[in-house]
Amino acid sequence: MERRGVSQESEAGKRHPNPRSVTPTGAKGKKALSAKSHVNKKSKAKMTSVHGSVAGSNGFILHKKQARATPQRKGGSPHGLSKTPPTPADSGREAVIAGISDVQTPSYPCLDPAPTSSTQCFPADGEVTETDLSEELPLCCCRMETPCSGESLSQTEHTCMATESVDGLRSVLKHEMMRPSNTVHLLVLCEDHRAGMVKHQCCPGCGLFCRAGSFMECRPYGSISHRFHRGCASVIKAQSFCPHCGEDATGAQEVTVPKTVSNPVTVPKAEPVLPSVPAVPAVYPVALLPVVMKPKKVKYHTKQLYISAHHGELQKVIHLLVDGKDPNYLMYSQNKRTPLHAAASEGHQEVCHMLVQAGANLDMFDEEQRTPLMDACENNHLDTVKYLLRAGAALSHKDIKGSTCLHLAAKLGHYDVVQHLLSKASKQVNCQDDGGWTPITWAIEYKHRELVLLLLSRGADVNIRDKEENICLHWAALSGSNDIAQILLDARCDLHAVNVHGDSTLHIAARENQLECVTLLLSQGADVNLKNREGETPLDCCIYSSKVWVSLKTNKKLTDARRSRDSHREKVLSRDISRGYEAVPIACVNGVDSDSCPDNYKYVPDSCVTSPINIDKDITHLQHCVCTDDCSSNTCMCAQLSLRCWYDKEGRLPLEFCQKEPPVLFECNHACSCWRSCRNRVVQNGLRARLQLYKTQRMGWGVRALQDIPQGTFICEYVGEIITDAEADGRENDSFLFTLDNKVGDVHCIDARLFGNIGRFINHLCEPNLLAVRVFTMHQDLRFPRIAFFSRKPIQSGDQIGFDYGDHFWKVKSKYYSCQCFSPRCRHSSAARAQSLERVTAPAQQSCAHTAVTQS
Repeated sequence: MERRGVSQESEAGKRHPNPRSVTPTGAKGKKALSAKSHVNKKSKAKMTSVHGSVAGSNGFILHKKQARATPQRKGGSPHGLSKTPPTPADSGREAVIAGISDVQTPSYPCLDPAPTSSTQCFPADGEVTETDLSEELPLCCCRMETPCSGESLSQTEHTCMATESVDGLRSVLKHEMMRPSNTVHLLVLCEDHRAGMVKHQCCPGCGLFCRAGSFMECRPYGSISHRFHRGCASVIKAQSFCPHCGEDATGAQEVTVPKTVSNPVTVPKAEPVLPSVPAVPAVYPVALLPVVMKPKKVKYHTKQLYISAHHGELQKVIHLLVDGKDPNYLMYSQNKRTPLHAAASEGHQEVCHMLVQAGANLDMFDEEQRTPLMDACENNHLDTVKYLLRAGAALSHKDIKGSTCLHLAAKLGHYDVVQHLLSKASKQVNCQDDGGWTPITWAIEYKHRELVLLLLSRGADVNIRDKEENICLHWAALSGSNDIAQILLDARCDLHAVNVHGDSTLHIAARENQLECVTLLLSQGADVNLKNREGETPLDCCIYSSKVWVSLKTNKKLTDARRSRDSHREKVLSRDISRGYEAVPIACVNGVDSDSCPDNYKYVPDSCVTSPINIDKDITHLQHCVCTDDCSSNTCMCAQLSLRCWYDKEGRLPLEFCQKEPPVLFECNHACSCWRSCRNRVVQNGLRARLQLYKTQRMGWGVRALQDIPQGTFICEYVGEIITDAEADGRENDSFLFTLDNKVGDVHCIDARLFGNIGRFINHLCEPNLLAVRVFTMHQDLRFPRIAFFSRKPIQSGDQIGFDYGDHFWKVKSKYYSCQCFSPRCRHSSAARAQSLERVTAPAQQSCAHTAVTQS
């Protein structure tokens, strides 16, 4: 758990309730601002700063004294400082690309600029050097801004002076002082065209904006594009250069962008005024232009399918799919997401349907291993989630952090999505991610109370431990959610659980200064004196003299006083010796001495083997039933093997069950056609009675009942290591051996000394209240029955349970100890053994005396 100074959010991953683990295990992902977004914001702020002088323009215009090292610059240019994403007007468009050297476009007066200072004459007897080019090539000033004069503003106030060019056609846009080069007059621009100017979308030769139609595009730095008309390129010594950056224009490409119809923009009324642009002739009608200058038919790239799916453009998606675009296209710039990812994340159900019909893979995952269904769940699109599940999307898929759809929805508190997911796959309610966190852990951390109640109603386990062995109550204490902590305690969440650092829930609440949680935990009996691995009590973890400190200090004084009075009461040594392997926890207590909980064995819920023993578990060898009812009739094959079905509807043996020689029981198995909940399945369902391991006064460790148990109830099974009789004879300690008296083949035993369950602690009683019955469940190898204990008679809460070890056991062990059951009918106590010895020796002594008298 987080030790000190716990922040509410973590950029690296999920908060840990302890700062010792600097790198969290299986870190939970938090939404963080990317570094790229910060860079873009800074670049934009720098580019749009006003009142920049020519001398302070960061080299936007290079004069002769500012000679460049080489025309082929790879970095450092003001054109490459900002990687500004395309404007909305340009997003989603695809261009038809061709090299400038391949385009055969005749020269037209309307598009050829007049000679300016950008074209210089050089000596004919010398070649152009790089220094000459760098000194003479003019560059654009798209990112420079000049303060407006009062006269200019009075004439063009509230009117954008930008002029668009669509294949030579000009149209004035009325929107809100910049210019692309010194050959163009200063223009008053609206915000839209101001942004376009900064992105080098305005031709420096003619001053027209290149947003639609055919124009040249220079890309010297990959993502940066410079737009100009072919006739506006800077020409020096028969060489063409980009008027923006001065790069060789032979590498530029012709781009055709279709004209789109945009929504009208409301601006203040103003008379249309065309700016006086030098060296630009009048505009010719588009009908007079040759066919070669008219717009070409647009061919979209496959990535347009992703963009349209993201925006929910159903008609365009259908058009692109009919055109043969791949519905499983990977968008590498978007973490290899597919169009189905884009549509699902935005909740476009109809688009998802079209993509699926066209062959989109429902379970395709991106770089983070997330599927479209996971995107829909995370963004709370319930209808899309329902559709994808109906279409066959996998619900159990995990992303790169091990999270499922249920984890993502629970983390963000999407109640309806979680409810629907649980209705489809309720078994995933306790699924753990890479950090060991379940969906309810996420819901607790983010304080989604109603979601916690929903998950608990669907079987969420509140005692599942994560990688640091924290349980749900640790996370409730960390988040300071008092009402959720109460819900967890009502659901029997372990109050005394500690994590790998030895921190209890009270340590966490005290460290986080959560007064309400501390008060609740203390009222439930949390140990204020418990120390973690650093030797700290909850009192040492909180802030001195705070309200939490006062509460803990007061409780400590009261607890110490109570413990001095109750020093002889039973101490809980373990809350569950089975470590959760049994359906019902088995606590261990000691009120007799200072002995700790037994740990000289390994608790196992089923019998095991440590040497090669051939147990026939072939399913084809099993006799099985074909019942369609609850297997209570005599037609059940398994019941016939047992002579009848002995279990009643409560799973108990009847009163007439023979206890002297109990029959062998054959329960239904996995080869049967009946349901798993049929009546003839009791032993295989495991322990259901509430038992407790405790220290007795005279018999060592024993087992007692914590509830009233009716006669015929299944108590537990005797579990241990299955060994041969020969191996049992060679073992020194034979106190835990149970012979499998199967009367078939070789004799085998169950040794519970090293491996066992609660059955290994059951003591001998001369008047036993348990009955041992041989039972077969998952196999029918008659050499290896399971030993099940049923109540021989009603057992009261608090009574010790035991069975008869048998006379053979006491013949061997009577040399070492005697029975301590203190029953009036005890047969193996020291007194009973002495009486038995007298009865045996008395006739022999009388016979010897009679012989002596006769001889005399």
